[in-house]
Amino acid sequence: LVEDIITGLSRVNSFFVIARNSSFTYKGRAVDLRQVGRELGVRYVLEGSIRRAGSRVRISGQLVDAISGHHVWTDRFEGDLSDIFDLQDKVTESVVGAVEPSIRLEEIKQARMKPTDYIGAYDLYLRALPRFYSMTREGFADVRRLTNEALSIDPGFTLAKALGAYIRSLSVSQCWHEPDDTRVAVRMAREVLADARDDPTSLRFAAQVIAYSAKDYETALDTIERSLLLNPNSAQGYTGSGWVNAHSGRPPVAIDHFHRAMRLSPVDPEKGIALSGIGMSYLMLERYEEALAWGERALREMPNYGSSHRVVIMALVKLNRPDEAQAAARRLMEAFPTYTLGLQRQINPWRDKVFAERYVEALGIAGVPE
Repeated sequence: LVEDIITGLSRVNSFFVIARNSSFTYKGRAVDLRQVGRELGVRYVLEGSIRRAGSRVRISGQLVDAISGHHVWTDRFEGDLSDIFDLQDKVTESVVGAVEPSIRLEEIKQARMKPTDYIGAYDLYLRALPRFYSMTREGFADVRRLTNEALSIDPGFTLAKALGAYIRSLSVSQCWHEPDDTRVAVRMAREVLADARDDPTSLRFAAQVIAYSAKDYETALDTIERSLLLNPNSAQGYTGSGWVNAHSGRPPVAIDHFHRAMRLSPVDPEKGIALSGIGMSYLMLERYEEALAWGERALREMPNYGSSHRVVIMALVKLNRPDEAQAAARRLMEAFPTYTLGLQRQINPWRDKVFAERYVEALGIAGVPE
């Protein structure tokens, strides 16, 4: 089990993992985790225990900050010894999937406490992430500024370039865009594809831009597949894959990948984006009751995400609930007063042109202006 977890963590490019021979020297010893951190030269330590009672087994794990000593993440898993291999696979997937976002969020907290005058390119990137998650016009403007600053320090920092491309692409959907955003986003994303073939996070951002803004679906699918091969336990990678597959006209695959994302990271800051994607995918499958339920859930999770408003509107129109659809359209326009059907036709990220026409038609029926 430990070897499987080490192997899985080693495939995540955003941090390094101490080899098993070094970490196993502490097996069965009562040691201070701060001492372990100092001796191995690591910031975080993952430890766990296995307890057995008859045919039942309980596995516990915790991720500890080796400097402060506080717990970053904890969880436990129970199962039967008759299914030990299935349980082992479940634990490995869950631990590897949880550790990456937990460390990323912890590093964001650390970056927030550093003086801005002395912050490096990577810390600027980390400071940009929570501003993206805020899903506000002001937050998106901060992401542009911070990623631009990071690139001024290191023009070859593809992770900052990938996030900069993605925020420009998503800004168009949110009506927070600048006139040249689509062209610039596509250019930046293609530069990332050329320079970051082995960085799963950069590839994930680039794939979404290539699907949404460039409408180059095959390249986007190939790119997100490579991202997931490089890091098969990335919740946000699966969220990105869900949207790439939705835009590429593959809603069943999209739904599966959104669900996998939420299983890997149930309280992920991008959860609202995944929920909205499930709703959008059910719209494509013409399963409107389910689309409405997921769209409403997405709005509760992330009220400022424009896609979720549009999921609810179309579902209500198709369910022949015009008064509610019109009320939902008014809420959309209050949140995004410059949104129009003309802009939606211009964006049109859907490979399925029939769905794209139904989508715009439903929004118009609900009262979204031309």
